Amino acid sequence: MAEAKKAGCIAGAVALMGALGALLSGIADFGGLFKGGGGDPPSAGSTVAAAPGTAQPPTASTATPATVYYQGHLEFGRFNLDLNPPKRTGDTYIAGGTGGVFQSYHDAGKLAVWTSSGTPDRAGCASTVGERGAEYLSGAEKGTHVCGRTPEGRVFRIDVTAVSQRIDGGVTGDVTVWNK
Repeated sequence: MAEAKKAGCIAGAVALMGALGALLSGIADFGGLFKGGGGDPPSAGSTVAAAPGTAQPPTASTATPATVYYQGHLEFGRFNLDLNPPKRTGDTYIAGGTGGVFQSYHDAGKLAVWTSSGTPDRAGCASTVGERGAEYLSGAEKGTHVCGRTPEGRVFRIDVTAVSQRIDGGVTGDVTVWNK
C-alpha cells in the first residue's frame, strides 16, 4: 500500500513538472507574438533587446574578491590589527584574555561574535560588526569566530583555537585581516 502511494506521488509530481514546462513554453511563444516576428526564435548571431522593465540575464560580477592583508596564528596579548604583522603599539590594541574576554582599548576596533553556522567571510564579518559591534565581549570559547573592524576600516576574523582559564592566560586564535 505504501509503495503504491509513493508511486502515485512521484507520478503526480512528474505530471505537474510537465504541465509547468508546457505552460512556460506557451508563455514564451505568446510573448513572441508581440515582437513582430511571429514567435520565431531569433537567428544565430542576432540580438534581441529586452522590453523596458524586464529583467536582464545576470552578468559576471565586477567586484574584486577581498584580499587578505594578514593571516596567521596569534597568542593574544595586545595587538594592533592594522599593522602587518600585528603588534602592540602604545595604548591602542585589542586584547584577548582569561576566560574568553576580548577588549578593544582606545578605539582599536569593534568586536562581535559570529552567531550563525559556518565560518564567516569578510562580508559576513563586516555585517555582523555593523549590526552589533562593541568594544568588549566575553565568553568566547574554542571554536568561536570573533569578527571585528579596525580603526582604519580593515575587517578581521579571529577563529578561537584555545581559551585559558588561568589568571595569566589568554586566548589563542587563527587571525585573518582583510584589506580595506
